Amino acid sequence: MRFYYISVNNSYPQNRHLIDGLRENGHKVFEYEERALGIDKYIKIVKNFWPQKHLYDVVIVGFTSPHFVPIMRLMTSKKIIYNGGFSQYEANVISKYTNKKISIRAFIWWFKDFVSFLLSSKILLESNSQINYIHKLFFVPRKKLIRAWAGVDEKEFFIDKSIEKNKKFTVLFRGRFLPESGILTVVKTAKLLENEDIDFLLIGHGFLHREYRELIDKLKPKNFRLISKKISYKELQEKMLGCHISLGQLANHPRLYRTLPCKLFESLALGLPYLTGRNASVLELLKENETCIAVEPANPNELAEKILYLKNNPKILEKIAEQGYKLYKEKLTSKKLAEDFIKKCL
Repeated sequence: MRFYYISVNNSYPQNRHLIDGLRENGHKVFEYEERALGIDKYIKIVKNFWPQKHLYDVVIVGFTSPHFVPIMRLMTSKKIIYNGGFSQYEANVISKYTNKKISIRAFIWWFKDFVSFLLSSKILLESNSQINYIHKLFFVPRKKLIRAWAGVDEKEFFIDKSIEKNKKFTVLFRGRFLPESGILTVVKTAKLLENEDIDFLLIGHGFLHREYRELIDKLKPKNFRLISKKISYKELQEKMLGCHISLGQLANHPRLYRTLPCKLFESLALGLPYLTGRNASVLELLKENETCIAVEPANPNELAEKILYLKNNPKILEKIAEQGYKLYKEKLTSKKLAEDFIKKCL
């Protein structure tokens, strides 16, 4: 089949794995990115798509690009699949608490999602919990909603056995400092373990940076290192592979009933044991004590106890890592995810 894939950024892992996977399965994919602002972006889209619209069987609108669905629907009657993952209303209102739920800005985000879901033939979402949420909040028929796991850019995230583990046991937190991340729980946990010969490496920045700095200044953990600058994927891969445990989302936050972070899939692809809060969405994919380790959300004491236990039981940690990687190879490679996409959506 021939796919027209349009988004603001095709390098997002939610887009990249599907594009690459479709090609691995023998399909043709034309990629188009449009990052212009204002009305100009829609003029560019029309000029690009309209003259060759007959060349494509299916249009896929990529992650974080709901505003492209209406313009594509105006130009074609063919199937439009929106790779949503989650709602932008949820990301911009529920996650960051920057907009009140009852406000003009919140309504605008809700309406953008509503229109994109309404005009799409199918919508890809990251969990069954997300499907239930979207169905109720936006009145979308369940038959349009498809659970589709995310993946990774396999050219960037793969096991490299030449990279050695750090000499000191290292716990990794990688990602944006959003309320659902649990970054403040991680800082408190590091303080509890600062005399246990355990290091913490943080790679990220973001919304809670001020609260993070205040807590660091207060607790002054000795075993804590932050990389806040942007680094290459190659360096990120090396840093992650040097660690012994990868932390997931650890806050007690409503979004975590529905979302799965990219670092979950990155960790599995790199063969890293994944330690997460007991979040319903994550446990749709992973099984506690088999393909992940889980703790009570927002509980630094339990998290510290679990990390110390795993440090002292390397065989258990190795088994979790092996089974997580096996799950990735069986179900979460780009090729396998694209095969599932074709079966469910076409």
